[in-house]
Amino acid sequence: MVTIKEMAKQLGVSPTTVSNVINGRTGKMSEKTRQKIEEMLAANHYVQEKKTRGDQEELRLVVAWFFFGGRERVFTDPFCSELFEALERELRKRGRFLICSTQTAEEDLLKKLNMHEVEGAIVLGCAPDKCEALSRRAPKPLVFVDSGEGNYDNIGLRDREGTYEVVSYLAKQGHRKIAFFCDEQNPIASNAARYKGFLQAAEKYGLAFSREQDYYYMPQEKNTRYEVFRQFARSVREKGYTAAFFCCDLYANEAISVFFSKGLSVPEDISVAGFDDNIYARLSRPALTTVRQSAYDKGKEAVKLLMKRIYGEEVYIRSLELPTELIVRESVKNIWKNKTEEIE
Repeated sequence: MVTIKEMAKQLGVSPTTVSNVINGRTGKMSEKTRQKIEEMLAANHYVQEKKTRGDQEELRLVVAWFFFGGRERVFTDPFCSELFEALERELRKRGRFLICSTQTAEEDLLKKLNMHEVEGAIVLGCAPDKCEALSRRAPKPLVFVDSGEGNYDNIGLRDREGTYEVVSYLAKQGHRKIAFFCDEQNPIASNAARYKGFLQAAEKYGLAFSREQDYYYMPQEKNTRYEVFRQFARSVREKGYTAAFFCCDLYANEAISVFFSKGLSVPEDISVAGFDDNIYARLSRPALTTVRQSAYDKGKEAVKLLMKRIYGEEVYIRSLELPTELIVRESVKNIWKNKTEEIE
């Protein structure tokens, strides 16, 4: 007898979608998808094995896969933990259980997806140039988070717009020399969008910026990263910096502590802005001016999209960008104060 997996491959749907038709779970499925699966089942004379009284209800799992290379303590990162909480809660509402991994090999993910109980995966940290190929290889639906736009499902953020807004705010406070700090030497996905927003604001307000001199790479290794902050602190006055933008609040908070140890006060000597508005922004002293995003909303939308794929529903938009919000706190100084010049 032909298997569910073989029928799914012929029809171009997931094995879970075929299983849903067999088990009568078609409430959210499109009529077209349901009909073509039923026709395939009839043509192959498929008969479902009867369950005995001792059979348990089918276990349904979703994988959360974090492609973060050598990054340590992934689940203590505020963004990842909030995303994880959203995934677990939203999937539990739908009768699914979540399993997580921080392994970096694509083959390990594909092995998990071949397990009968696994219905799909939500993937964070995958480079955009790998997403489409990985989706094609996967036997079940994948939804990516923060992996840009392409021929694959992704839940992202208006990173470019958010960064443009916060850097524009810095410029309107009179800052003309702003450093850009990023944890990627060649930014991709969300970091690339944030860098683009930074450059657009710099061009708009005529800010002096050089990729070679004003772009600071922050390594994953903590002591090396702290040395980058120390060297920057020593050069602030010489190079004329009045502000620094960080691609995430964690590193902005770390930098503020290092700056203080080197006799550099925030915001009196250097203004600092970040991105995320997580716990680090609120606990920072001074409290951090930043761009707010909702990791929980990202997780919620990722689950909604994955469930549509699992049930074979029609999907009109493959890439969704959630909004951001500028949050102004005490870490940015208005250096135009008491001056008559204003930036239009």
